[in-house]
Amino acid sequence: MSGEGVLGGRERTLRALAGEAQSPVPAGPLTWGFDYYWQVAELEPWQLACGGSESWHRAHLALLERHGPDLIFYTGAGSGPIEPTLVEENRERWIVRDNNSGIVYGLIKDSLTLYELETGHVGCDPLGEIRTRDDVDRLIPHFEGWGETYLGGLRRLIERVGERALVLPHHSPGYICACYAFGFERAMEAMVTEPDLFLYTADRYAAGDRRRMKELAQAGAEAVYIADGWASCDVISPQMFERFALPYQRSIAGAAHAAGLRVVLWNEGNVLPILGLEATLDIDAFGVEQPRKGVELTIAQVRQAFGPQSCLFGNLDSERLLMRNDPREIEAAVGEQIGQSGPGSPFVLTTGSPLPSKVDPAAVDAMIQAARKYPEHGARMTETQG
Repeated sequence: MSGEGVLGGRERTLRALAGEAQSPVPAGPLTWGFDYYWQVAELEPWQLACGGSESWHRAHLALLERHGPDLIFYTGAGSGPIEPTLVEENRERWIVRDNNSGIVYGLIKDSLTLYELETGHVGCDPLGEIRTRDDVDRLIPHFEGWGETYLGGLRRLIERVGERALVLPHHSPGYICACYAFGFERAMEAMVTEPDLFLYTADRYAAGDRRRMKELAQAGAEAVYIADGWASCDVISPQMFERFALPYQRSIAGAAHAAGLRVVLWNEGNVLPILGLEATLDIDAFGVEQPRKGVELTIAQVRQAFGPQSCLFGNLDSERLLMRNDPREIEAAVGEQIGQSGPGSPFVLTTGSPLPSKVDPAAVDAMIQAARKYPEHGARMTETQG
């Protein structure tokens, strides 16, 4: 540690993003949507899946108070200030009214899948049939701002958290937004048979990135988490990645930097063949998914591509490892990741994908506690080996 005294989690994470190694390393779990948050906030899943701004604020703070992370992933503040109403419940699902939008949802208990009761629509469903540019213009309106509910929740959380942790809002590049707009199969087809239409769709999303990033910065954010997907070599070829995905990773990073934000880029899947391309991006940190899809992706491999001065985000296994909840196994995995990053290299310990709902909070505690004591643990290992 420096002679400035003990730094808060916010400052230590920002220093890591600036390329300065921190001891102990900053640590915090990756979270997404209402998964896991409902558990740590001691709410029923439906209360947060359709929750109002107050429930979401409580949930973010509950994670902070329970685990003491150095970074918190900001998920949003619901659709407005009014809390939802439970309309009906049976063994399979909850039926819930979002009292801000008026939409009635079903929430399946086994999978925690949220869908509109009337239409069956799920949030990640394709937008509709996209065959022409007119379809794109009709289905994808120009970005007109995050809205006060989202930005107000971000401001409030940043102010409340203070120096304890860095609050990270998130967004995705135009490539993955276009993929979701088309739907997976249709997106893959369009890149091959109608590349100009696919790129027009991605451009439609990317056109709003400068405003998105500016509004995040004005709300008090200091860094942004850019999450890509389907931009890896288990899905597309390196050549397709370079044509369709990489330019949008580059442009959104540029928009964030223009707003004064630090940039964390996360890419899932098999990125080994494209790590060299990713390393050319002007970003402040790079993160990867935990080993999946038959690919053993390690921090050491990513470090080799990015070099010793770049900040990396860890890919601790949020599913198999944390679900087993073995403190010794978790501590060993944390030590291995920090060791693979290398001495003197900036590193942030986090999970390779968001926490599943059924992870025991004790496993997350074990992860963060292991990161906190790693310098002491590493010193003990050196003495033993000597």
